[in-house]
Amino acid sequence: MSTFALAVDAMFNDPNMAQDAIWRAGGFSEGLPVRIRYRSPEAIVGLQGNQFDLNATLIEIRLSEVAEPAKGDIVDILDEEGAIRETVQVTGLSRIDARKLVRTCEVAALASDDLDEP
Repeated sequence: MSTFALAVDAMFNDPNMAQDAIWRAGGFSEGLPVRIRYRSPEAIVGLQGNQFDLNATLIEIRLSEVAEPAKGDIVDILDEEGAIRETVQVTGLSRIDARKLVRTCEVAALASDDLDEP
């Protein structure tokens, strides 16, 4: 394993830098336990043709945990006791880092009534 991969794993495993979450591919799967990192842009940021502004919420996910994050995926962000603190939906995909270890995704918070299946 490369030094860079070890550093990425250390960031995602650090309780001060990342959080536990459940990733639901397509929004309907049982879910996969993962670690995510929040990112907050400090200005309008352009990444691979996408524009994110100050109001955007970005998360990072290791591709070793979710190989193909997609628009519409649902992420339940857990609190320290393991209860769902917030639910977000992937609304846009941005870059993959140069070593293809981490994907940045734009997300939007969902209200509880948004989660009802049709």
